[in-house]
Amino acid sequence: MASKNISVRLGVYEKLKKLKQKGESFSDVIERILNEGSKGSTSRLMKYFGVWSDFPEEFAQKVEEFRKSMNDNIDERVKEGLNDISRQ
Repeated sequence: MASKNISVRLGVYEKLKKLKQKGESFSDVIERILNEGSKGSTSRLMKYFGVWSDFPEEFAQKVEEFRKSMNDNIDERVKEGLNDISRQ
């Protein structure tokens, strides 16, 4: 297999070294990083950040109200569960 030598700054080398997994070459690490845009990567998810910004404010308020009510419900259930445990 053909190869090319490249120079990287010491800081970049140290970062690559930390990312390197057992049995991986530096070429493997670089290739893995370059392929992070493929299926299952966080970079694919990032493209959806901000897509709700075009929704009406009323919709955002309803979502926030729902989230708060769910949190309150969960908090209450946890408290009840802890009370049940402490009574035993």
